Amino acid sequence: MHRDLVRRFYNYLSFGNKRTAYIYANHVRNFLDYVGKPLDEITSVDVTDWLVFLKEKGYREKGYGDRTLHLCLCALRKFFKVMRMYEILDELPKEITYEAPAPRWLEPDVAFKLIDRVPVLCVAYDLALRINELSYLSTHTLNLNTGDVEVTRLKHKGHPNKYMLKMDEWCLDVVRDYVKRFNVRGRLFPMSTMTVNRIFRRRRNALGLDEKYKFHCLRHSRITHIAIKELEEKGTVDELTLAKFAGHLRQETTRLYIHLAAKYLAFRRAKP
Repeated sequence: MHRDLVRRFYNYLSFGNKRTAYIYANHVRNFLDYVGKPLDEITSVDVTDWLVFLKEKGYREKGYGDRTLHLCLCALRKFFKVMRMYEILDELPKEITYEAPAPRWLEPDVAFKLIDRVPVLCVAYDLALRINELSYLSTHTLNLNTGDVEVTRLKHKGHPNKYMLKMDEWCLDVVRDYVKRFNVRGRLFPMSTMTVNRIFRRRRNALGLDEKYKFHCLRHSRITHIAIKELEEKGTVDELTLAKFAGHLRQETTRLYIHLAAKYLAFRRAKP
């Protein structure tokens, strides 16, 4: 019975982001297995017990952090909404507050050593792309003369997610050479995310960087570098323009990078 419910929930969500659908469905399945009750007998107390269990013990005798608990709660709230169990929804908290970790980024000189004219890394950095967004880039929507390219943002549920961005000239030179040399048509980078990650890790390890730096640090680095440059040149950052470039729906997210940039500049100026 529970398996059918989870499948229905997943199918409902999979019209959007399939990864999110999988994660949410997995949390719901774990909850239903833990409770072991028919759906119509579940109450808000069961949800509270579940969250307490995760926080204190979890599945591997290791309590979960607030961020994971928040995700679990979001999944359950969505599930109850889909199942039209509004009475439980009204009794549940809307969120579990947690302090998000600061984005992990690289200083400009280190970042440029890392990407080292490797086309896929250069483009990911220059356009601040998530790894899955690379697969949407196409030569059909790329102007090799101007550097204008259509970018698809994947975290824009219910919002327009296609934008025209412009590559910096140094990045465009790398892309022109790559497209011409390999006669690329259609997908700009016809490779899997596993291959892209392998390329990134090879460069990271060659520089002796810590394994804590994942592919996503290129995106964090680029957004922070733009904020640093604007603070140095103008003393302020155009939040709206930076948020649009990064694909942030909330300006609070953009301000996090501006704060990082300001801290970095203050630290650098304080050094003797």
